[in-house]
Amino acid sequence: MLYMKVHTLALIAAVWLFALAPGCGRSARPITFDYDELNARAAEEYLTPVHPGVRGSVPFWNKYSFKFTYAPAFDFDTKENAAAYVFSATGGDTTLFFYSDSPRAALTPIWKDLPYGKIHLGVQAIDADKAPLGEPQEREFTKDYPFVGPYESATDDYRAAALKAAEYIHTSPIGQLWLKTGEPDLGYGYNCYACKIWSATIQTECFLAEHNPQLKEEALKVARNAAAALMKYARPQGEPLAYFPPTYFRSSTGGGVAGVLNRNQETTMFVEAVCAAKALLDLYDITKDRQYLDFACHIAETYRSLQSEDGFWPMKVNYYTGEPTIPAPCMPTTILQLAQRLKDQYKVKGFEDMVAKSERWLWENTLATFNFNGQFEDVDVESHAPFQDLTNCVAVDCIDYLLAKPHPSQEEIGICYEMARFAEDQFTCWNSPLDVALGPESKMESQPFVYEQFDFQVPVDHSTAGVAMAWLRIYQHTGDLLALAKAKALIDSIVRVQAENGRIPTVMFNNSPDDFGDIGELPREVLNELRREFCRTLGLRLECGKNVGLFLYDDDSFVTYAYDYQNEGPQPCYVHVKGGAKQIGR
Repeated sequence: MLYMKVHTLALIAAVWLFALAPGCGRSARPITFDYDELNARAAEEYLTPVHPGVRGSVPFWNKYSFKFTYAPAFDFDTKENAAAYVFSATGGDTTLFFYSDSPRAALTPIWKDLPYGKIHLGVQAIDADKAPLGEPQEREFTKDYPFVGPYESATDDYRAAALKAAEYIHTSPIGQLWLKTGEPDLGYGYNCYACKIWSATIQTECFLAEHNPQLKEEALKVARNAAAALMKYARPQGEPLAYFPPTYFRSSTGGGVAGVLNRNQETTMFVEAVCAAKALLDLYDITKDRQYLDFACHIAETYRSLQSEDGFWPMKVNYYTGEPTIPAPCMPTTILQLAQRLKDQYKVKGFEDMVAKSERWLWENTLATFNFNGQFEDVDVESHAPFQDLTNCVAVDCIDYLLAKPHPSQEEIGICYEMARFAEDQFTCWNSPLDVALGPESKMESQPFVYEQFDFQVPVDHSTAGVAMAWLRIYQHTGDLLALAKAKALIDSIVRVQAENGRIPTVMFNNSPDDFGDIGELPREVLNELRREFCRTLGLRLECGKNVGLFLYDDDSFVTYAYDYQNEGPQPCYVHVKGGAKQIGR
């Protein structure tokens, strides 16, 4: 998605400008890394659990987690009359033990010696005579590979990579239709997400106008046209959501991602108007056209008028009435970023109380619990329990806000370091996705990378860039070279998958389409390689052409369904099952 590219472009440019160019950042000299020292330090840090829970006060956020790089601690129950607890962890042919007086102890004593891959953990309560009390409590998870630098360097310099990616977007049909007609290209399905994608178009074109004088005039015309559309379709003055452009846009011809639009009729993601405000401010910075600054201020004023006394806002609301459609609160960090930018850069006052109340809510809730559940406009956010669909994106937004302050406190820097460790622990893969049967030699095209969320365990450029930016900000405030080395490794991975024409794939495979609706147009061989990669932990996969779905159920059954062969005629479909199956029928 184009929105994801904006974050990626910003990160590439930031690495170029701040971290690696001589004379920039914290040093006037090119930065070198002692990887022996950094790797040893990283290995020691992996022994400390990330924001461990405390029964009764700090919730255990890892109930649904499937992998760990840092030694975890789990919320196992205490047993009456237990004198101690025996922890036994088995991975492959290795079983390691340790004793603790708590069933919720971290696996630190054995973590360094556990093999990478699938781990079966048992926690057995014993009495004073070492007799077992009841059945052991159990958990399965994957121990993931650690950071071990150096990683392969980028194939291009960072400045050129950022500009080439922006030029690709500008010259694509997405940019050119804005240039020629002033309307979005709804053949690109994700343009139905008006706030995100149209705003991303503006920001990309502003970036291009700033750094490529030859394309400045065209780029600004595209940006102005997209800005005009955002303002045109926003709710009018006097409405509950005054000046908010729509999250979901359906044109008169019905273009867009139909399934998403159908289930979100008349609703909007409350936080996404921020995307439009930020983009309009970027355009104001270049053009000095006051209408863009004024419109961004109006969006911020609407946020201020709708904030609850407790300091939060709803996640999803009716676009016409402003009434919440689900009870969950939205993550306020991007709203806070907007208010902070208006204050610091444009000297706009009047949002201090809004910021104070929202920050208090943030510290008392999200930062206390680490419930970084996803808030994506294209997924069913209503059905998720706390911690069920954790994502790096929410944690990264918190880091981005707190560390963008002129002088963050030591407490703010400390919680940001813990959130960066969380994003690494749960979503960063320094080596391959792990499967014991395939072994560590099985690799994806670009490593390392970052998964987006529990419900989308796929390497995504936006997530990889976001976690890299988090580490880069930590380096900026601390001078920690391990943080910078992690940032560099991740952004190098993105640059390596960049195509010659500048395109950076959203899903980090060299051949993946930006519009996922077009993924079926990939060659059969490529589709099957994608299935092999994404289904390696499921125990089965399909080998077939396009438009065939695989559905898994909790009772260990599965169904395949062919949607439409598009006049291709009959084709074979093979089901590969690892470990055998009791029955396969029609």
